[in-house]
Amino acid sequence: MHKSYSTSLIPRAERAGYWREVIDKTYFPLTLDFREPEAFSGSLSCWNVEQISISRLETSATRYRRNARNISKEEDSPFLITIPQLQPVDFSQDRHKVICNPGSFILERSDLPYEFSYARDNELWVLRVPDANLRTRVRTPERFLYMEFSLLQGAGALFSDFLASLVRQVPYLGTQGASLASQQLLELLALTLEDDDRVIASGEACVSNAHLMRIEHFVRENITNPDLSPELIASACQISTRYMHKLFQGSGQTVGQWVKEVRLQAAMNDIRNGSSKVTLAEVAYRWGFADQAHFCRSFKSRFGCTAREAREAAREDL
Repeated sequence: MHKSYSTSLIPRAERAGYWREVIDKTYFPLTLDFREPEAFSGSLSCWNVEQISISRLETSATRYRRNARNISKEEDSPFLITIPQLQPVDFSQDRHKVICNPGSFILERSDLPYEFSYARDNELWVLRVPDANLRTRVRTPERFLYMEFSLLQGAGALFSDFLASLVRQVPYLGTQGASLASQQLLELLALTLEDDDRVIASGEACVSNAHLMRIEHFVRENITNPDLSPELIASACQISTRYMHKLFQGSGQTVGQWVKEVRLQAAMNDIRNGSSKVTLAEVAYRWGFADQAHFCRSFKSRFGCTAREAREAAREDL
């Protein structure tokens, strides 16, 4: 789905109000301040690729503020990825400040107040990634907040190139193609984040971060193993089970809960994209669920529908 908005045909006196409505509709409630309200101009294009929203903005100097009163505990709280193209952007949240320059991106939380601005005309990409989708690929994404990540080489360059290519090809992708492409984009994002040396060697947390990355890699490589227990993971990573549980404290998930979430997301992707010849039992076993009944209960609890209903919905979208 592609939507476009522009102030070009809006009377100058009404542009500020119009743009506030566009931003609220595309993202969530924000307070906007314009350097020159009467001279403001802006355009926005938005593509929904599966659950990821990709937007490109071209606007005059603007400040965006996410206030506490704008945030509802009931609403979805996606992560945002902002990629400026022409001018640096200033971002501040939770007593942290970062300047993100063209050729880089920053990861932001949407469930905390923040302020975001640029002082001159700018162009930027903004991605909205659902919390659960990012966490299944990157455990504790909070580790990567308030850092500027380069897109000029390595995994970052691959991520940037794939993003631009994906947007160009969205009109020609079917449901299955869009799902696979969105998964690939998230995998490249995760690789870009985890490939940064600062994450591994960041002050006092360097040892624990290194252990966490080793745990994550081991889990993803062995997620199909039904015997993937905390004890097995800890042993393979050469740490004690007690220490591993301590590493996960504060993340909002236990080791077992995180492994289960990764499995369920993988099963959902399989159901959406898989062949109708593959049974749901085969999907369950493929992703490490030894008990199909347990898989079915867990799937419905997580997604609000049965695995069979999810498959039927995917067939209707083809």
